[in-house]
Amino acid sequence: MKRLNKYMMAAAAALVLAPAARASRGEISHEPFFVANGQTYTGDVSTDRSVTVDGTLDGDAVAVNGSSLTINGEVTGDVVGIGGPARITGAVQGDVTEVGSVLEIDGKVNGDVNGIGCAVKLLENANVSGDVSVLGGTVLKSPGAKLSGNINAFDLGLLRTVLPRVMRYGDSYSYHRRSEHLEYWHNPWLVGGLVGVGLMIFFSMLVTGVILLLIPAVFFPSSVERGAALIRADIWKACGVGALMVVGFFPGLLMLTVSVLGIPLIPFALLLYGAAAVLGLSAFSVVLQRRFFEGIKRQGPKGLAGQVASGYALMAGLMFFGKIIPLAGGILSLIGFMLIVFGTMLGLGAAWLTRMGSRAYPPVPAVPAQGYPAPVVPGQVPGQPVPQDSSQPPAAK
Repeated sequence: MKRLNKYMMAAAAALVLAPAARASRGEISHEPFFVANGQTYTGDVSTDRSVTVDGTLDGDAVAVNGSSLTINGEVTGDVVGIGGPARITGAVQGDVTEVGSVLEIDGKVNGDVNGIGCAVKLLENANVSGDVSVLGGTVLKSPGAKLSGNINAFDLGLLRTVLPRVMRYGDSYSYHRRSEHLEYWHNPWLVGGLVGVGLMIFFSMLVTGVILLLIPAVFFPSSVERGAALIRADIWKACGVGALMVVGFFPGLLMLTVSVLGIPLIPFALLLYGAAAVLGLSAFSVVLQRRFFEGIKRQGPKGLAGQVASGYALMAGLMFFGKIIPLAGGILSLIGFMLIVFGTMLGLGAAWLTRMGSRAYPPVPAVPAQGYPAPVVPGQVPGQPVPQDSSQPPAAK
């Protein structure tokens, strides 16, 4: 568990390197932002300089590149600080997210408070209506602070809310105009941030899928090999049977629910269906990686576990690179997703035809004791000797 926490903290630390942020797909400003007391600014703000709101900001406030963020007035949207300290003594109607620094709250937050690799301090006048979730950091709560939600430390669930927001504010370049020429400046911090985010996504997908697919490869290797052999030998039959299993899954469950004797069988049917899908996808991963390495004329993994892992890595890798490559990335993600769906359907058919890998398909014909199949002679009756041709003289003794 300690090692897992270290990996999580390392991935979160890599996420800190993503300081390119923008609000509502706008551009990053390179000037400090300030709203004076009694004034109202409408719109989202994203800058790599300091953000100070003493009045009212009707939108989101984003500070990147280690810039400070101070909210003494009111922000109607979300507040995001990446790399720099943030202090809230006013009111924030949305969520507050801090990455890689210190977040001090001495005011009102109506949403959730999320932190990655940072320290969250709830001071005496803090009033948070949502949850406080921190990954790779600490939470310090003063006795007078009010918290309606819960405090979650190392909670993976916050990635569902923090990660999309941080990636939404990401961009591959920041630019500004100088001497009437549009100059593009590559942001070196962004590369590390995108790599960290991508590795975190890829790591979670790969680990979850590999753990599931390695179970049959480790404990039932012969079943996986039989399923892979069937897919290679008769892929279209496996595809047809798998499609029937997918289409008939919900009607089959419905038939069980209308029967008193069938209701107790529903958990067993779900478990069996899930096991067949995992076994089949494991077999498809073996076939996929073998075709891949044959296509590039390279030697693939020799062990079955390595073949399953590399086959799934190919599918997960397409979905991963599809998220970071512009234009063609959506096609890559679609291909990876379709491979997983198609492989699962093929695997279901292979699991059915091989009876969960318990028998080879097609069945191997019986072999005589000599080790050679008996010749087939026209007119021969099973169990009777081979008839002699009367037109030929008997062999000389």
